[in-house]
Amino acid sequence: MMLLSSMDRRQSSSFARYLDGESWEIKDALRDAIAKCELFESSSYELTLDQSRDLTAERLYHLLRLPFMKEHLRNQLKEKQKGFINKSLGITEIICSADMSTGVKLGVVCGLYGGAVSNLGSPEQKIKWYLPVSELEFTGMFAMTERGHGSNVRGIITEARYNQSTQEFIIHTPSEDAQKMYIGNAMKGNYAAVFAQLIINGESQGPHCFIVPIRDQNGVMWPGVTTIDMKHKEGLHGVDNGILIFNNVRIPRENLLGKFGSVSADGLYSSPVLSKSSRFNAMLAALTPTRLGLTVQAMAAMKLGLVIAVRYSHSRRQFGPKDQDEVKIIEHQTQYLRLMPHLAAALALIFTTRYAAGLMDDALCQGQDLQSNRALQALVAGLKAYSTWENVACLQDCRECTGGMGFMMENRIPSLKCDSDVFVTFEGDNMVMLQVVVRELLTQYTKLMGNNLVMGLIRNWTSSVSDSLRTSFLGFSVDKVGDLMFLLKAVSFRERVLQRSLASRLYTKVEKNKEEFFMAWNACLHHVTTLAMAHIHRVTLEQFALAVRECHIKEDRALLTKFCLLHGTSLVYQERAWYLEHNYLTPNTSQQIRSQLLELCRSVKDDALKVVDDFNIPSCCIQAPIAGVANPRAEWAFYPQPQYPSSTQPLSKL
Repeated sequence: MMLLSSMDRRQSSSFARYLDGESWEIKDALRDAIAKCELFESSSYELTLDQSRDLTAERLYHLLRLPFMKEHLRNQLKEKQKGFINKSLGITEIICSADMSTGVKLGVVCGLYGGAVSNLGSPEQKIKWYLPVSELEFTGMFAMTERGHGSNVRGIITEARYNQSTQEFIIHTPSEDAQKMYIGNAMKGNYAAVFAQLIINGESQGPHCFIVPIRDQNGVMWPGVTTIDMKHKEGLHGVDNGILIFNNVRIPRENLLGKFGSVSADGLYSSPVLSKSSRFNAMLAALTPTRLGLTVQAMAAMKLGLVIAVRYSHSRRQFGPKDQDEVKIIEHQTQYLRLMPHLAAALALIFTTRYAAGLMDDALCQGQDLQSNRALQALVAGLKAYSTWENVACLQDCRECTGGMGFMMENRIPSLKCDSDVFVTFEGDNMVMLQVVVRELLTQYTKLMGNNLVMGLIRNWTSSVSDSLRTSFLGFSVDKVGDLMFLLKAVSFRERVLQRSLASRLYTKVEKNKEEFFMAWNACLHHVTTLAMAHIHRVTLEQFALAVRECHIKEDRALLTKFCLLHGTSLVYQERAWYLEHNYLTPNTSQQIRSQLLELCRSVKDDALKVVDDFNIPSCCIQAPIAGVANPRAEWAFYPQPQYPSSTQPLSKL
């Protein structure tokens, strides 16, 4: 199916450039390349499974052949590359906008496999095992998850036993629970980065990563390797997920990625990190950049869904005053109340993800070990959970707000939902990710309290009393509900109170009642996940507010200000029951928050057209006829693209 429209190469606005950030040049180059490539002009939902996979592979190979992409992949082998993470995330988002399967497969080959080699391997191993990927000599896969162990990576049971006489590792799957599952590129890839328990003379040194041949360039399987095609999934049909089984597969000693551990010819193990636990954490920390990729993949799906739903809402008419023309459905309060908070959240995620990527780029450029930056790991874990859940909710509302049209595959939303649903459990189950966040928050809290936890709790109780007095009555004598500062204080207050109360509960259970830590933690899991989300909410609002302050174009800053206020108001509105319970809001001010949410959503509904246009997504990526992309196969679905008024709209006063 060929789409008639190609990308409208209008000059990017200052607002679009601000949303793209410093990586705008490579994003624009990639948009141009995709818009000009026939491979991306057809949708794939009518293809067979094999055809979808072949098309995805063709798309991936085409993109990897682009000169600026080859250069970027080669830069992955270099250390201290300024802005590399931010550029990588920009590339990932644009490709996922074009086709989620291609974006995910790129993530598998370059992000996961490539990330494992470049972050866990020696300089020589990087050249041997990843440089050929940039030249398309072979592709890789990432084999960590097992049938019996997903989130609990430490418990994987695939074995890598060292044979001193042959100087080989023997990779073996000892049971069904050790089978590597859901492995992307399993049916087409040549090498796998396999996580297995390193065993020397019967003693395990913990999980390590090994490069294991799977098949040669002619498709001939490596001796002892079995692959099972997992075939049909809810979505991502272009990604060939499979099961890997190893039957005493022999690999050279040099195939152990050796940054955090190596084995000498005579079987002596050495590592710069002595503790098994610290070594394991260091290995996982090195893979943190790939987890941030999930956030931009979710953002890509959100943006597409919002482009389609917002444009359609400004074109489709239904109901209206008696004896008058029907109104655009965006005028219905329930329509803009569902869509606008998601658009505000998408903007917040743009700036927060950029902030996290900047921290990561700075750390890597300074030669820091990501293991020591636990706060950054926690931020990335929390962003992954928040963004993927927000994406699921956003796409469901986009589907409902586009009615029957949104149910049609031609209009892209159903495939976006199916393709991105897995993100909530992919690369770490979201509930586990939230626990990563809180473990770090409690670590920071313990350091703040000092060694004497009891005295720390007493000091903390004093500040808690002070916080409890900071009710809406006192708060409003300084800050008004409509002020961004009030919203920032509110989300900060919620995080602090949840953090203190969780620390107190765990202290009582473990220190006073002598409960086993796992049982105590499990009994507080609802509290844990609530605190983690409160933390991420606060960070997204703060980063959005900073982005507003740093925007120097007056009209753009005014537009961002409205959406930032909407994001903060939405966060407080969602938890208004909690704020009422803790006397931070009175019933009257809670009602003010609700009125403010309604008014902000109404005031930005027309601005939303400019925002989604300035996402700069090519028409061949949008594809939806209801969003103004003509399609001869679905002329019945076409609605002309609505135009945003060129004159600046006056800001509504709250």
